[in-house]
Amino acid sequence: MIDTILYFIYYTGVLAFGILLTFAFSDIQFSKKNVLISAAIFAGCGLALLLAYILMQESEVWKIYPVIVHIPLALVLYFYYRKPLVTVFASVCTAYMCCQLPKWVGILCEALTGSYAVSKLLRTITLFIVGYILIRWFAHYISEIFSKEPKNVLIFSSVPMVYYIFDYSMGVYTQLMPAENLVAIEFMPFFLCIVFFVFCTIYYKEVEQKAIAVQKENIIRIALEQQKKEVDAVKRSEKEIRIMRHDMRHFLDILSLSLSENDIESSKRIIENLKTTTDSTILQHYCNSEMINYIISSYVSKCEELDVELETTVELDDLELDEILFSSILSNALDNALNAVKNLDEERRFIKFMLKSSGDKILLSVKNPYEHEPRIIGGMPVSDRAGHGYGTQSIRFLTEKAGGNCQFSIQDHLFTLRVVI
Repeated sequence: MIDTILYFIYYTGVLAFGILLTFAFSDIQFSKKNVLISAAIFAGCGLALLLAYILMQESEVWKIYPVIVHIPLALVLYFYYRKPLVTVFASVCTAYMCCQLPKWVGILCEALTGSYAVSKLLRTITLFIVGYILIRWFAHYISEIFSKEPKNVLIFSSVPMVYYIFDYSMGVYTQLMPAENLVAIEFMPFFLCIVFFVFCTIYYKEVEQKAIAVQKENIIRIALEQQKKEVDAVKRSEKEIRIMRHDMRHFLDILSLSLSENDIESSKRIIENLKTTTDSTILQHYCNSEMINYIISSYVSKCEELDVELETTVELDDLELDEILFSSILSNALDNALNAVKNLDEERRFIKFMLKSSGDKILLSVKNPYEHEPRIIGGMPVSDRAGHGYGTQSIRFLTEKAGGNCQFSIQDHLFTLRVVI
């Protein structure tokens, strides 16, 4: 009786262990909504397994286990969370491989003690310890690797995928795996699992961090180039003002002559021309930051030149952030949106821009249509064209540097950027 209870407790834990690890490896955050979804999957698969145990022999249940658990879990990840197919299979197979760790510990314990109950109890304890360690310290690295390009994910996931196929073909669907000395036979998969996670962690920390350092260097260079453009634009504006001041005396002389000759109509035209010239140099006031005012005014002018409708909502108090850093985020966001819509059909050339302060937070939102729907992998838009994608990377890097977070998404056929700092 005790053996049966421990058996069901352990395999209930295995089911929860596999679902949670699969979510973690797929880069699905454990929000309240996602926890409820994982709980629903757990309940549905658990009831299906219980019914299968009642109606079938245990060996037959293991043969249909992938149909009851793995396939439904994969379908949820693919259709609901829209994860790439290779990422889905990699996550499911890696979570399955992780079950080898408590499995071998239990086999070793049973070989040493000869007690099935002690073996299952130790397996269960090890299961929770391993699950916590993997989710707490390793899942982030695996999810980052599994969010790369499909060919790279396929290379890294080849180990857990081959293990999955090998284990089912040798130990479940056939009896080709000898059972005389399971401690020795199962040790190699146990060791392989540990080596896999150690390798992935070292790879991410060493190779990926070097790539990120190079990427950050490129992003900073782009940000500096953007700031230089803004400074050059300010200089051009100052030059226009100097020219206008120089021409002011001529305007006034002509106006004085027209008035002396009682030429009212000419005088009115001169005054209107003077107003138009003066208005073109006025910097629209959106907030208390002159740099932010200039950037928004600059993009308003660019949108007018390209016949792009820019819908602006600015409710910003004093800017307490690093002005140059936030200016780079804002410039990149608007520049990316402008480049995305400038070649679209006239009715689709629009940008919705919002900048608000809420308490001690600043909220930035930019929405725009697109010609081709962007691919978002690991929360970041991915571009296949060389030299593209640095703008969004710059936004993410600078936002994190400012202590905030950003989100890229597709909503209502609009590419949406949200920044909270």
